[in-house]
Amino acid sequence: MLKKSRKTLTIMCCIMLTFTSVAFADTSKGERGNKKAVSEKKIYSFDISGYIYTYENAPQEIRDEHKQNCEDINITPKPDDEIFVPESANLMNDDDKAVYVNYSVAYEPDEKTITAIGGGQFMTISTTKVIRKGDSGKEVKVAQIMLLKLGYNTSPDGAFGSNTYNAVVSVQKKYGLSADGVVGPATWDKLGRLTDPSFS
Repeated sequence: MLKKSRKTLTIMCCIMLTFTSVAFADTSKGERGNKKAVSEKKIYSFDISGYIYTYENAPQEIRDEHKQNCEDINITPKPDDEIFVPESANLMNDDDKAVYVNYSVAYEPDEKTITAIGGGQFMTISTTKVIRKGDSGKEVKVAQIMLLKLGYNTSPDGAFGSNTYNAVVSVQKKYGLSADGVVGPATWDKLGRLTDPSFS
């Protein structure tokens, strides 16, 4: 009886060792057991709330700033140009004709994209796109929103004027980038990482 028990116990131990070896075997793929690191995609994101004014309905100081931005890049402001003003500006009056909006902005370094959603807009831009003073459009607006989030006095209106240029140069100097006022891949990357509140 004792011999049968020992035999059974020996067989059970062998079976357990076999399954344990299988469970802990190297399952990584690749030649000669090289392990490929699996990296999680990091997404940097933030939200910012405020109001969208049209140029014709904006408070005078916002109108003046937008007009100056337009003059800087040799365009004329249009009555329906949209300008984003953060809640923290405390410019909202009861008679204002602004629309409340929350922008959600996400930077995906692996995809080289920044997406901004809010106010009925879905803007996806490539961080390989280079923008500079004199440009206008959604890339400029997204950069201005990011600069605003970092505390720079930019009025996101999509016109890359002097205020935006100065803010970009300031960020570039502060973080050791080439201080040329041009937003290229390195500056996009720095803006994307800095605007995430969880970034340290």
